[in-house]
Amino acid sequence: MRKDVIWAAVQWPGLEYVIALAGADGLRADSQLVMAEQGPARVSYQLECGADWRFRALSMSVTDPDGERALTMTAEPGGHWTVDGEDRADLEPCTDIDINVSPLTNTLPIRRLDWSDGQAVDLNVAYVSVPELTVESVQQRYTMLAAGLFRYESGSFRADLPVDEDGFVLDYPGIWTRTV
Repeated sequence: MRKDVIWAAVQWPGLEYVIALAGADGLRADSQLVMAEQGPARVSYQLECGADWRFRALSMSVTDPDGERALTMTAEPGGHWTVDGEDRADLEPCTDIDINVSPLTNTLPIRRLDWSDGQAVDLNVAYVSVPELTVESVQQRYTMLAAGLFRYESGSFRADLPVDEDGFVLDYPGIWTRTV
């Protein structure tokens, strides 16, 4: 399956274009994002997941008025994580990744887990902050409210996310809206 998705930012000027290729060997997503949340920035990333939609690798770069930065992350089965080549034992409990400026990463647990109406799942997630490119472990909760509708919660933040038949976010209320 190839899926081309474009999200337009609602809170600040921005646009993300993702080409997602999913097959028997997993997911590969290539994204280009231009945004002006804290000033102009260009973000490029490539994300890989296994056939089970479990995160495997991320390569990301950010260019903004402060210069260019890069980040690489990997996760191996069993919980061994590296960030920029360094072991990150604090991320071992994490099962997913969340890039704070992209709705794409919400798709990973939605696709990876078996769901039933009303079911809630708490996850430890490697949270990537852009444009800083810092990574920390955070707890998040996803709840299936109905077919094609999930509640996402992290700390005091909560959003109800309608998704398409492939689990890609259609609307991230007040933050992103899907245009294609």
